[in-house]
Amino acid sequence: MKRRSPSASDTESASSQGERSKPSTKKPSSFYMKQMRGGLSAAGYVKHETWVLPENRSLLKQMEKQLRQPILAGSFMLEDYMSAGNNWNIDRLFSALQALDEVASKEITPTLIQGSEQSIKLEMNEFGGLPIYIAVVGEQIIVDTVLVDLESIKDVQRFNDAVLRSREMFPLSSIGIETMPNGQTVYNMFGALSSESSLTNVVTEIKTLVDNVQRASEAFESFFN
Repeated sequence: MKRRSPSASDTESASSQGERSKPSTKKPSSFYMKQMRGGLSAAGYVKHETWVLPENRSLLKQMEKQLRQPILAGSFMLEDYMSAGNNWNIDRLFSALQALDEVASKEITPTLIQGSEQSIKLEMNEFGGLPIYIAVVGEQIIVDTVLVDLESIKDVQRFNDAVLRSREMFPLSSIGIETMPNGQTVYNMFGALSSESSLTNVVTEIKTLVDNVQRASEAFESFFN
């Protein structure tokens, strides 16, 4: 801990008394743990003993944090169900996403898109309405968005080279080329995870993709018209 430099009045007082001020006694870690438990109890939380395998301690800690949020309790039950080896389908995933805090606060607007293959569209309202699309394809959940269309690239060859060298820049996300139904060619940024993944992992994938899109837009800005 950084100590405060003594002021002139402090020095004068110490001199008149003929002794130095003793440093304050360092509190043991048990003091802070007691303070934390007291605060949680005052906030209305209850302690519940749980026995788990050693390798699951970190997972239990994550669950504990989620269960301190009342609005997440319903979606947490869905996660517990998914851990039993059941795969998400698009309808159950849409229902689970609708229970998120971010949806209730209008930060995200979810829409179920009907068609030959259903998908979910998430409008990220805090990011200008950035659309994120989610599809359940067999054993995978695909989360993607359009990064830029081909016609907006100044030098396609140099841009492709930069993209291929950017693997470590965007964790959990990749960039690919796709031809849309209208014939337009675009660069997509996407992530994929198992359809058995927990809701927490799906949300993490979505938020990571949004973050990576922002970073990619800045990193490749010089290539765009």
